[in-house]
Amino acid sequence: MMSKISEVFKKMLNDRELFDSPYDKKTGVPIPKLFEGDSWKELGKLFNQGKKEKFIERIDSRIKELENQEQKGSRWRRDKINELKQRAERLKLAFDSKPYLLKALFENLSWYGIVECKLPAMEEYGKVIERYDMYIVEQYFVDKIKRATYPQNRALAKLLEYIKELNTAGTTLEEIAYSVRKIESLTKYWEVI
Repeated sequence: MMSKISEVFKKMLNDRELFDSPYDKKTGVPIPKLFEGDSWKELGKLFNQGKKEKFIERIDSRIKELENQEQKGSRWRRDKINELKQRAERLKLAFDSKPYLLKALFENLSWYGIVECKLPAMEEYGKVIERYDMYIVEQYFVDKIKRATYPQNRALAKLLEYIKELNTAGTTLEEIAYSVRKIESLTKYWEVI
């Protein structure tokens, strides 16, 4: 059985308000995911069945799709596609060398690709959570949400919901504060292999 904090972290990892692909500043279009939804589930199924050849074939096929779509993209987009290719290669290598990590990715993520945290630096937020009652924490977040611009305001509002959920479940404010301080490091979850 999963602890409440682990359950909420899994929700946070898959929340597009908190973590999503970076957007091209010029066009406003996000970098495509390497895999998401059914294609990610299908890849996980191939992994669980031990079908390495089909697993690698599916990854190679996806990379070709991305290369075809992004031939006329900006230099920034081409660089990001190259980064996706590197991650795809690491996925293929992980089939044999890091199956336990790959299994965790398939169990905990609903998509895979380049990720960006939409939240601001969270150190001060963690200090407020650690030092004050939940009422003051909520007021602090509401004030910061009003002052933040999109997409940070939406990400902060979503994070506040998760904080309330953890607090209601009896998680200590110290644990919540620590989690909030470290939330940006969850972007590394996509890079573990």
